[in-house]
Amino acid sequence: DTTRILDTFDVYALPVANPDGYEYTHTFNRLWRKTRSTSSSFFCRGADPNRNFGFKWSSGGSSSKPCSEVYAGSKAFSEPETKAIANFIYARRKEIMVYITFHSYSQLWLTPWGYTPLRPANYLELVSQHICATRVVFPVHLVHAQNLSAQIPYSYTVELRDTGRHGFTLPRDQIVPTGEETWAGIKALLLELAKKV
Repeated sequence: DTTRILDTFDVYALPVANPDGYEYTHTFNRLWRKTRSTSSSFFCRGADPNRNFGFKWSSGGSSSKPCSEVYAGSKAFSEPETKAIANFIYARRKEIMVYITFHSYSQLWLTPWGYTPLRPANYLELVSQHICATRVVFPVHLVHAQNLSAQIPYSYTVELRDTGRHGFTLPRDQIVPTGEETWAGIKALLLELAKKV
């Protein structure tokens, strides 16, 4: 199955989208989520990269206050991390069929849109592929996207384990099962989409 996927798709993986923030979580603040850029506030650094992308920037669920955990930044793509990701995707927008972003926690597969209750035009097809993936994910260990205006047909956000007991500090013994169930879902999704190529 994996060979079929790799024969059908070019796969790009970005293991860490916020390297400076990630490094900071290992040296100073384990639950840090923002970038480490300087802002107009001397005491508050960074922006939430999840809320710094240009598509519907600062339109809900974010803050304009630099000290907020969900600060959207001074403008869309103010952070070099989000700008680099967007540039990479935009340059390949006609080739990219699937975009999956991973977050924690909640154990959900989310489809667009997050900023409005309106459904995208291909909602039924998104959900059909989504069901294919989640049917495989949840039985693996019996545990329960962002579009970036690049018009990628299949965009998903996968919220990894758990549902709240451990939150962002998932125990080590759940890392491998999380990877196994997530890969099972992605594999099912990509095998289904391979039929369309």
